[in-house]
Amino acid sequence: MEVNIEKLAKKLESLTSICIDSAILIYHLEQIKPYEVLTKLIIEKVASGSIFCNISALTITELLAKPYREKDYKKISLFEEFINTLPNSKIQPVEYNVAKLAASLRADYNLRTPDSILLSTALYTDSEYFVTNDILFKKINIKDVRKDISILLLDEYLNL
Repeated sequence: MEVNIEKLAKKLESLTSICIDSAILIYHLEQIKPYEVLTKLIIEKVASGSIFCNISALTITELLAKPYREKDYKKISLFEEFINTLPNSKIQPVEYNVAKLAASLRADYNLRTPDSILLSTALYTDSEYFVTNDILFKKINIKDVRKDISILLLDEYLNL
């Protein structure tokens, strides 16, 4: 399996804001192959100030669940330090309007609650792209929800 890093780099050049799915940070911090090469590029673009990154507070729950289950407090500390010091990013709360939009997405597209919250965060923050690796989001006609957001799927940057 070959990673098409150049294709992703070209795509990222034109972006100013993204919202990332929890899996993106999990792939990055857990160094999951082959995705860690792609997530490293995304994180570098965010950290350098090229792209602003919205992160749902729900992502913290999903990111830290496994280390808490394993009682790996060193990993918890490392993950928290990473997420809290990532430049050019903001952890977005799951506030009333995000939750309300998530309910609508859940009803209209039969999404699981976490997926609807993550997508509603992307929509509510006016992110240009929702970066994920969940093919489910590609099956939603996102343009029916909002015309100016797209889904960026990591698997599209792998040559299988």
